Amino acid sequence: MKIEIPLALDDLPLSPEAFRVYFAIARSMAEFEEFPSIEGITARCFGKKYALGKTHTNLALTELIKWNLVKGEPGSYAITQPEEWKVPGGVA
Repeated sequence: MKIEIPLALDDLPLSPEAFRVYFAIARSMAEFEEFPSIEGITARCFGKKYALGKTHTNLALTELIKWNLVKGEPGSYAITQPEEWKVPGGVA
């Protein structure tokens, strides 16, 4: 399995949690062709810190939505194409 992540992702001022959550989502999309659940993201990204992890996951998703890397609402999120990202300078 190969996951290609555009270099523009590294140009965004993402928190480490948002960066980690994005990769977990990308991996799930590549492996299972579906957006993972909040619980699945939390377990993969934050493991035993589950109580705080769910908060971190939701904050990370909010951040990813802000930059348009993810769109939707709880229960129906989707990952977007790099051309849709809100990258500083306007080019993904």
